[in-house]
Amino acid sequence: MTTTQGDIMPTHAQLAGRLLRDAAQFFRTVGEQNQPLKEQMDENATVFEQVATLVEQDPSGTIPEDPSTSVASLGARLLRDASQFFRTVGEQNQPLKEQMDENATVFEQVATLVEQDPSGEIPDEPPQGAA
Repeated sequence: MTTTQGDIMPTHAQLAGRLLRDAAQFFRTVGEQNQPLKEQMDENATVFEQVATLVEQDPSGTIPEDPSTSVASLGARLLRDASQFFRTVGEQNQPLKEQMDENATVFEQVATLVEQDPSGEIPDEPPQGAA
């Protein structure tokens, strides 16, 4: 599928990879601004970046350490974890609440998409009758 400008639409897996990398950058920023959390945030960021690469390269593959877990489902789980983190940040910082809730909702939606159909593409227009 292409957009009206001729750009190729990203697959659910590609979009999930981007969001996982965005979350990793957010974790790194939180760690830089809060030294007691830096080590944990850096570890989270590294895991999210590694899973982003796996999701982008082989979303239908499995995790070597746990062959019953697909790469797409692990990516979805991390997207949902990031979503919860964003909601917590919003609850603790009211000026950011609306934006964090919006981010969380997008991450949850993409988690569902990548879990259901990693190679599916994001439509460039909503289906007829969608608000």
